[in-house]
Amino acid sequence: MTRFARHLEHHPIVNPFPGIVKLEAALGHPVRARIGSNESMPQPASPLLQLIGAAGAELARLYPDPYAHALRTRAAALNGVAAEEVVFDTGADSLILLTLRLFCNVGDTVVSTAGTYPTLRYFAEGVGAQVVEVDYARHDGLVAPDLAALAEAAHRHRAALVYLANPDNPSGHYHRAEAIERLRAALPADCVLLLDEAYVDFCVDEADAPPAGVLPNTVRLRTLSKAYALAGLRVGYAIATADIVAKADQIRPQYALSAIAQAAAQAVLDEPDYARRLIADTLALRSQLAEALRERGLTVLPSRTNFVAIAYPDAAMAEHIQRALLADGVAVHRPPHPAMNQLLRVTAHPQALDAAVLDALAARD
Repeated sequence: MTRFARHLEHHPIVNPFPGIVKLEAALGHPVRARIGSNESMPQPASPLLQLIGAAGAELARLYPDPYAHALRTRAAALNGVAAEEVVFDTGADSLILLTLRLFCNVGDTVVSTAGTYPTLRYFAEGVGAQVVEVDYARHDGLVAPDLAALAEAAHRHRAALVYLANPDNPSGHYHRAEAIERLRAALPADCVLLLDEAYVDFCVDEADAPPAGVLPNTVRLRTLSKAYALAGLRVGYAIATADIVAKADQIRPQYALSAIAQAAAQAVLDEPDYARRLIADTLALRSQLAEALRERGLTVLPSRTNFVAIAYPDAAMAEHIQRALLADGVAVHRPPHPAMNQLLRVTAHPQALDAAVLDALAARD
């Protein structure tokens, strides 16, 4: 059962500007002259020509399709779902906020893991929700979100939403499909599972395949930032039941995803070998990075992402090493949450394999 926020439950909201693509579909023929949108006239001397070329300048001049129809069709085919079960927005972060706005009233409880992706708390507090955190499970050298604890907290606190990053950020741990399906079954029926799969493209082994299709009362987030190299253009999408997507379309900023971003996303989705190569190269580099760090005596957590997490004995050592690297112009991430701030997260990138960087990460003094 889908339980939207109270003010949305029985209140359909109509978009006053549905865009040219929907208009053409309703008309049954193309719009020949776009003289109703108050777009600027073309300028042959645009300063954008040298930056992004004539095609990019034209895309920048025109309003985008607010529903990203072409992208929905591609993402639906990629994931074996219907286009009506996909919604695009400006990155996974915006989709986290959109999901919270859909389902949370002021005072509702959101459950997450203590130290997971911090944007969840940032947005949850912004919509007036209270965040209940459960500890990571730590055993046998693993740091993993505790799915049983998440489900128990959801029942105990009558949570409106449970957030799970899978693969997790910052630990890098991945729960396989059957574990996610058990979690969904263990949650209250009216509790939404916000399943952040921003790094799932790096789970390439057949055994690591995520659950197929649409899960009940679940919003699954994907991004084109990591495996498609579009972080600067902010393109992400969610997979959910058609009723959730339809309600999301009623409240999200309709023109947020720019025409340039949509065109770039279409280009990379239409060239699947591009992402496959990027993913393969990233995984090879991640393996080299993890091995180089272990050779220096560091504890590297298993990862199914495009980064590795180094576990130091305490937060003070992690902070000291981070500061030393920053002083040398090298930025690595230390999670801000006290539950995880003994970690340093290092992206799988050629610069991370620099000997001076590796030695600094392993410094003991």
